Amino acid sequence: MDKNYTVRSFSRLLAFLFLLYCSVPLKGQVSPGHDFIVSGQGHYGYIISHRNNISHLIKGHIYGGEISYVFRSTGNKSWQQYYKYPELGFCALHLYLANPKQLGTMEALYPYTNIRLNRLNRSWKLNLRLGVGLAWVTKPFDRITNNKNNAIGSHLNGFVNLRLGYAFMLSKSWRLDAGVGLTHASNGAIATPNLGLNIATVSMGLGYAFGNKELVYKKDSTEPFKNKWVPTLIGVVGVRELEQPDGPKYLAFGLELNMYRTLNRKNRLGPGLEFGYNNATRKIYENDSIYNTTYKDISTFGAKLCYEFVFNRVSLPVEFGYYLYKKQPAYGTMFHRIGVRYMVTKHVITNITLLTHWARADYFEWGIGYVL
Repeated sequence: MDKNYTVRSFSRLLAFLFLLYCSVPLKGQVSPGHDFIVSGQGHYGYIISHRNNISHLIKGHIYGGEISYVFRSTGNKSWQQYYKYPELGFCALHLYLANPKQLGTMEALYPYTNIRLNRLNRSWKLNLRLGVGLAWVTKPFDRITNNKNNAIGSHLNGFVNLRLGYAFMLSKSWRLDAGVGLTHASNGAIATPNLGLNIATVSMGLGYAFGNKELVYKKDSTEPFKNKWVPTLIGVVGVRELEQPDGPKYLAFGLELNMYRTLNRKNRLGPGLEFGYNNATRKIYENDSIYNTTYKDISTFGAKLCYEFVFNRVSLPVEFGYYLYKKQPAYGTMFHRIGVRYMVTKHVITNITLLTHWARADYFEWGIGYVL
């Protein structure tokens, strides 16, 4: 089978799964009805040189634009009141990367939430935007035609956006939107090179409100809250490529046991344990040693501190861990994890996370779990 065809097929599968996954949190979170905003913003900024060896890719300031479809909540569900009536949206973004030969452009599609940070009675909103989705980079690494692009190794990449935003209603229909944001795009070592792109931009534009011009916010939430421990068991699988570009793909597996203590409706914290098995480690051993590896040689066992920001059924995990057992010295003894999880039912949870070792991405983890 043609190797390039296999990679393309795998990328399309990831795209389908990721878009399907990202669309789920929007369903049932906010009933859009006829109250929504269409917003367009322009972007201007630069690529952050987070590694010295990618500075040659930065040729100038970048610019672009986005269009967003924004659902507004009014407190029909109790969780909307706890989060000061957040907005949920879907964004299409285009960025010119100021290096048409080696980087080209970036197109991204991603769902996001705007969490209000200031008081509800203010005429303006200070929002924190959190978005996760997919990005398409038009000029990734190519051994023959683009071998100087050591930041992005594939067209299809994971995409994360964090933005501090400002919104002010100029009239009953028109809204001024502005913000300062950070964007990251990489493929989680599915294809190398994979240093990733980190982008900082300022944005400004206008939005138009359709439907009800003056929303009435409900304030009748009486749902009780309980501090309790929540055990969660998650199984994950991932794919990664070693440093050599266009090399074979290796499967990795993991099993995680997390014990969360719910601090309040928005935050939970607790310890965790995990077991990992990475076939890429076997290849590293074959390159560096003279004896055959065993399952113990390529297995890991670690302890970690787990934090989750909870947004109704969606949670954003951040984890810091230490390997209690790890024979292969590559990447050190510390590991970290960020991502998104979604409660499909009261007990079943889906998982997309990125395993990293400090600033070095290892691989994306796709999984499913059970909440006791």
